[in-house]
Amino acid sequence: MNLRTLSIPAILLALMLTSCGTFRRAGKDLFITVATPLTMIYGGGTDAVSTADGVREGLGGGPPTQVLATIPAYFYHSVKHGIYGVIHAVDFCLFPVYGVADIHPYGPEIEPLDYYNGTWFDNKKGDDGLDADSGETKR
Repeated sequence: MNLRTLSIPAILLALMLTSCGTFRRAGKDLFITVATPLTMIYGGGTDAVSTADGVREGLGGGPPTQVLATIPAYFYHSVKHGIYGVIHAVDFCLFPVYGVADIHPYGPEIEPLDYYNGTWFDNKKGDDGLDADSGETKR
């Protein structure tokens, strides 16, 4: 199979997925669904270490407290990120519903789910997150 044959549709698909709210939401849902095994490991680990730091400070314990708190926190946060992945998978299945709502002129503005931020599906083109007049963060 020719690489050019695959690259042109892939580029067009990437542009389409980041264009309107429905496709940005579907693209993010699909991306997170596919990346769920990695987010369970990575997100579970980073969240568990943060939780263990809080437990250590809260209890006034030492390193053993932090180590013992990391183990259950890792399992908890891994399951949490797995559930977020399932939520994104179910949300991807609702893609046609969001498409119909996005077409209606007075319909709601469709935005990607905000469990995970910082993906290329989150911001519209030209939206740097700052108000041009005041310089403050939009939200």
